Amino acid sequence: MLCATLAVLSFMGAPTVQAEEPSALWAVRMRRVEGAAVDVRRAAEDLQLTAKNISDSGNLGNLPALKTQLKALDRWIISARMAVDVAKQDPDERN
Repeated sequence: MLCATLAVLSFMGAPTVQAEEPSALWAVRMRRVEGAAVDVRRAAEDLQLTAKNISDSGNLGNLPALKTQLKALDRWIISARMAVDVAKQDPDERN
């Protein structure tokens, strides 16, 4: 009787512990990717604002700030790429 019940549940698509783990892992990975994308966007917006201020004022005194923001954007891009790479990995590959 137990075997028949398990068979019926498996055919009906009843969630199992194994089925829930990958989807939870996937959700965490996607949140990391989304968070990294937000950080990249913010860094790019900051860089754009500084570049526009330099262009509008004609004052090159803010070039060090622009360079610092460009380095920060580069770090956020690397972080986002790493988040995507981790999201694409099979859970068993990480160990």
